[in-house]
Amino acid sequence: MSNRSLDDFNTGDDTLETAESPTADANDDRDVSTLATYRWTPDGTTCPACGDTVEKRWLDGDEYVCIECKDW
Repeated sequence: MSNRSLDDFNTGDDTLETAESPTADANDDRDVSTLATYRWTPDGTTCPACGDTVEKRWLDGDEYVCIECKDW
């Protein structure tokens, strides 16, 4: 199998297909909800359940708690 130049794949049509290409400002009507299940704070923060200062917290119910307080 011989090597081929990228020019071999050039179709000669350099126009962009804008009719089907999405734009950066296109509205996405889908209702997408994202929720982080983990948080990292390099300087540490207080766990609301036990009061310890921790860097890593996981979502447990409606608050972020340390690994010791997380109900796995």
